[in-house]
Amino acid sequence: MVCKTCENPAKTNKINRNMGLLSDPKKRQKILDVISKYNNHLSVLCYIAGVTWFLALAYQPLNARTYFSENALLPGLVENEFYPELDMEALVQEYNEQLQKEKKNVPRKWVADQFTALGLDTYIQNYTILYPLQLTRGQSVPGQNVYGILRARRASSTESIVLSMPLRQKESDMPSTTGSMVLMLALAKYFRQKPYWAKDIIFLATDHEQFGMQAWLNGYHEISSEYISPGDLMGRSGSIQAALNLEIPDSNLKHLDIKIQGLNGQLPNLDLVNLVVRLCQRERVEVSIHKQKDYYDAESVDGYKHSLKTMMKMMWSHASGIPTGNHGLFHRYHIEAVTIEGITKRKGHHISLAKTGRVIEGIFRSLNNLLERFHQSFFFYILPATERYISIGLYMPPFGLICAAGLIKAVALWIAISTRNSDDNSDSESKTSDSKEEKESEAKKEKEDAKQTDTDNEDEDAPEEASREGVSTVLPLILFSFLMGVFCFTGPEFVTTMSPSFRIGVEDTVFFGLLALFSACLLLPRTVAKKSQSTDKRLIFDWELLKSLGLIFQSLVLFSIALMNISLAFFLAVFIIPVTVITHPCKNRIFRWMQKILLLLLCPAVQIFIASMISTMEGKYKGSWDLIQKSFENMKHGLVLTILDRYLFGSWMYGVFCFAVLPTWLMFWTIVHCDL
Repeated sequence: MVCKTCENPAKTNKINRNMGLLSDPKKRQKILDVISKYNNHLSVLCYIAGVTWFLALAYQPLNARTYFSENALLPGLVENEFYPELDMEALVQEYNEQLQKEKKNVPRKWVADQFTALGLDTYIQNYTILYPLQLTRGQSVPGQNVYGILRARRASSTESIVLSMPLRQKESDMPSTTGSMVLMLALAKYFRQKPYWAKDIIFLATDHEQFGMQAWLNGYHEISSEYISPGDLMGRSGSIQAALNLEIPDSNLKHLDIKIQGLNGQLPNLDLVNLVVRLCQRERVEVSIHKQKDYYDAESVDGYKHSLKTMMKMMWSHASGIPTGNHGLFHRYHIEAVTIEGITKRKGHHISLAKTGRVIEGIFRSLNNLLERFHQSFFFYILPATERYISIGLYMPPFGLICAAGLIKAVALWIAISTRNSDDNSDSESKTSDSKEEKESEAKKEKEDAKQTDTDNEDEDAPEEASREGVSTVLPLILFSFLMGVFCFTGPEFVTTMSPSFRIGVEDTVFFGLLALFSACLLLPRTVAKKSQSTDKRLIFDWELLKSLGLIFQSLVLFSIALMNISLAFFLAVFIIPVTVITHPCKNRIFRWMQKILLLLLCPAVQIFIASMISTMEGKYKGSWDLIQKSFENMKHGLVLTILDRYLFGSWMYGVFCFAVLPTWLMFWTIVHCDL
C-alpha cells in the first residue's frame, strides 16, 4: 500500500520546506536574529493585537449563536401546565409571619411540616461548622438543612435532580427568598401528581447560605472535612444529574437573572444555561446575564458597547473565583447547576410567581429527559449576551498573542545570554592556543604585581564581581521569592493564634500580618544581595537570566490559570505583561523610580485594593473618602473570606496569589534593584 503523501511529490516538497525552517541551521539562525533584533517591536505588536482581538470578540459577527448539543433535553417540546393549586398569596403571608416570629432564625420546623404534609420523604440534617482562623474562638456553629425527596414512580432512585433555595432571616442583609419557598411548595405539590418523572426530585432548603449547602453536599457524598461536620443523612436518592437554585422574592418581579459562576471559576455546561434562556423566552419572561439584557441591535456601535459591558461584567465576577450562589458548590462534584434570581422593580409590568413556576417546570421536565450527564456542550466560554457565546477556541488565540509578548522578550534575552556564553568560550579557547612560555611569563608578572600592591588587586576584582553570571547568582533570589509565598500562605493561621491575647479582631490581625510580610518582601532584594569585598553594598546577579526565567514562569502561570479561569488570566496578563517586559536595571534614577512605582501599582496588595475599590463603586458611597474607607474595609473582609473559602470549600484563589503571582512579582522587583 502506497502512502498518499508519497504519491504527491509537490505536497512532500512543501512539507520538507516547512520542516526546513527549524532543521536548517541557516534559516533557524535568521529567525533567531529577527527575534533578537526586533523583539521590542514584536512584543508591542503581539500585545496590542491580542488585546484588540480579545475585546473585539464581543462584537456579534465575531462570536457564535448558542445551540443545544444535547438533543435529549427537548426544550419546550410539551406545553407547560403548572397552575398553582395552593393560594400563593396566603402562603406568602404565612411564611412571612413565621419569619416575623423569630427574626434571628429561620422557620426550619415549619418548612419540614409543609414538606411532610405534601407527602415528601422529609428529613432534617444537623451539621456543625468549626470556623478556622479563631473566628469563633474554637466553638462550633450548629445549623440545620431541611430536604424532602419526591420518589420517581418509573425508576428505582438511581438518578435525581435538586431544587434548592437558601433560608434567610427576616433581618438578613441579602434579598428575601420568600418567593422561592412558595414556588418550591407549589411545585412539590404539582410534581407529586404527575406520573412521568423518571428521576427523583430533591427539594432542599439550606441554612447559613453556602456553608449549609457545602455541609449537605459533603453529607450526601460522604465526604469528611476538618471544619464541616455534616452529620448523617437519613434519606438519600441516586446520583444527582443537575441542580437549580432559586433566589426569588415574593412580589414585584421585573425579570429573571441567571447566575452561573462557580467555585474557582468553574462554569456549568452551556446546554443548561441555554435551557433556562430558551424556556424563559418561551414563557415571555425577560432574562438577563449579570443583570444585563440583550440589546435590540447587537451589530450597531451601541450594541457592541452593550455586549462588551456584559462580557466585562461576567469576566469581572468570574475572575474572583467566588461562587455567585449556592449552585457554585455543585460543580466540584460534576453536577451542573445554575441560580435563578428574581430582580424586583416597583413600577412597570411584573412577572407572576405562576409564570416563573412554569419556567421551572419546563426546566425540570427537560432535565427529566436526560439519558446521561451533561458532557457534549462547552464548559469553558464567555457570554456577551444570553444567546451568544465565545468558546475556548475563540478566546485562546488572542490570549496567546498577549502572552507571546512576554515569551518573545524571554527568548530574546535567552539568545543574548547564549551569545555571550559562546563568545566567552571562544575567548577562552583562543587563550589556550598561546604558547606555554607566554603563559609562564604572564604568570610571573602577575605574581610580581600581586606582591607589590594588594590594594590594586582588590580594585581590579570589583568589576569582575559586578559581572558575575550564571544560575548560581539568581537561584537564591528565586528560592527566597517562593519562600515568601509560603510565609504568606501559612501566615494567617499563625498570626490569628496570637490575636486573642492582643484583643485584635481577626480581620485586622490577618490584614496587618500580611502587610508585615509584604513589607518584608519589599526588602528582599537587599536581604539576599550579593556583596562585594568593597565597602559598597551592591546587588549583583545575572539579571538577564532572571528576567528570562521570570517571563517564562509568568507565561506558564497565565496559561495554567487560563485553562480554568480565563477572566482572571486575562486581567492579570493585560496589566502585568507590559510592565514586566520593560522592567530592567538602569543607572538613570528617574527611570528606575518610574519602574519601581509601576511595579508597586501591580503588586498583589495594590491589585486586591483596586479590585475592592472597583467592586465598591458598584454600590452606594457618599464621596471619594467614603469610597476609600469602604474599599479598605471590603478588602480586609474579602481577604478573610478568601482564606475561609480555602479551608471550607477548597478554593485555590489565595494559593494562586501566594505561590504564583507573588513570586513572579518579586522576581521583577528584584531586577529593578540590580546594580549595573
